[in-house]
Amino acid sequence: MMKMASAAAMAESTHEAVESCIAHICAEGVSEPDYLMAQADARHDLHALAQALRNHWPNARLHLATSCHGSFTETALAMGPQPGLCLFAIADAEGDYGTAGGELGGDARAAAATLTRAALRDAGRFGESPTLVWMSSAPGEEEDLIAGIQDVVSDTTPIVGGSAADNEIAGQWRMSDGETVVSQGLVLSVLFPSGKVGAAFHSGYMPTMHSGRITGCDGRRLLELDHRPAAQVYAEWTEGAIAVPSTGSENVLMSTSLWPLGRTMSTLGGADVYILSHPETIRADGSMTLFTGVAEGEEMVLMRGTIDALVNRPVLVAQAAARVGEIAREDIAGMILVFCAGCMLTVQARMDQVRAALAEALPGVPIIAAFTFGEQGPAVANHNRHGNLMISSVVFSR
Repeated sequence: MMKMASAAAMAESTHEAVESCIAHICAEGVSEPDYLMAQADARHDLHALAQALRNHWPNARLHLATSCHGSFTETALAMGPQPGLCLFAIADAEGDYGTAGGELGGDARAAAATLTRAALRDAGRFGESPTLVWMSSAPGEEEDLIAGIQDVVSDTTPIVGGSAADNEIAGQWRMSDGETVVSQGLVLSVLFPSGKVGAAFHSGYMPTMHSGRITGCDGRRLLELDHRPAAQVYAEWTEGAIAVPSTGSENVLMSTSLWPLGRTMSTLGGADVYILSHPETIRADGSMTLFTGVAEGEEMVLMRGTIDALVNRPVLVAQAAARVGEIAREDIAGMILVFCAGCMLTVQARMDQVRAALAEALPGVPIIAAFTFGEQGPAVANHNRHGNLMISSVVFSR
C-alpha cells in the first residue's frame, strides 16, 4: 500500500525550513520515503535543501524545483514574506522511482531523451515505460523536452509537470535531482507506483467569438493573424484592454492573464479542448511573443477567464484526474497540483480559498502545489502538451 505525507514551512533559513518539514513528514508516519518532491520559493538554497534531504533520507529519490512565491499543502499556505517550502513524500516499497537531472546544452530534445534513460536506469526499469513522468524544466524549450521524453517512453505515458519559476521572472529558477542543481536544465522523474494513477490537464478559461488563423510566426513569436499584424488583431479582440505600443515593446504578462490565446487540441463530450498560450510581449512592429510555440495554419481563439473560475478550477481538475485513474475519492492517497504562476498571481489574495476547497474536496489527502511558468500534461487521448495558464493534477491511489 502506498502512503503519502506533505509538509509546509516558512523560514529565512533553508535549514530551518527543511528540518521542520522533515519532522512533520516523519510525524505523519512516513519515516522512510521512497520518493520526495519539494517545491520551494526561489529564495531558498536548493543545494542546502538537497543536502539536508540526502543526509536524512539517503535512499530516497529526490525531485526539487523552485515555485513562484512558494507553495501550499492541504493544511497550509507557504507563501509569505518569509520564503516557503513544501515537501511531498511517497512511501511505496512495492513501487520503483528514478530521477535524473542536467543542463540542456544545445539540443533540448536529445538532452531530455538522455535524462529519461538515466532516470529509468535509476529506477531499475530501463527499457520500460513508466506509469508517469514528472518533469521540471527551465522555461523556453518545453515542447522539445516533451518530444525527447517521448522518444524513449510510450506516447501514452502521461508527462506532467511545470516549468520551474522564481518570483520576478529574473532567471532565478532552479531544479535538482538531489545530486546536481541546474538552472537552464531539466529534472525528471519516472514513477512506477504500486497503486493507480490518474492525470488531468485543464484550463479555467472559455472561448470567445474572436478567432483567426496564424499566417506568420517564428517559434514563440506570433507575427500575423489572418494576414494582419498579430498584436493589432489581439488589441482589437480585447477591446482596448491591451494596446500596441508606439515604439519598442511592452511586457503584458499580468494584463493578459485573463485574455490568453487558445488552440483546439481535441474534443471531449462534444466540447473543444484548448491548450493556452500566454502573451508575454506586445511589440510596436505588430508582433507578439508567447510562452508557447505556435505553427502557421493553427487557429487561435481569444479565451476569457474570471477570477472565480480560476479559484474553482483546481477541484474540478483533481476530480477529473481521479476519474481518469478510476480512483474512488476514499481511495485517494495523495495529489500533486500544477497551477500556473500567472493564474496564481491573478488570484493571489484568494489562494487560501483554493487550498481550503481542495482540502474539503479531498479530506485528509496530502497535497502539494507548484506555481509554474509553463505547464505540461496529457490532453484528451493521452497527447502530452505544453501550455500556459493551465492546471495539471496527478492523483494517486492507496
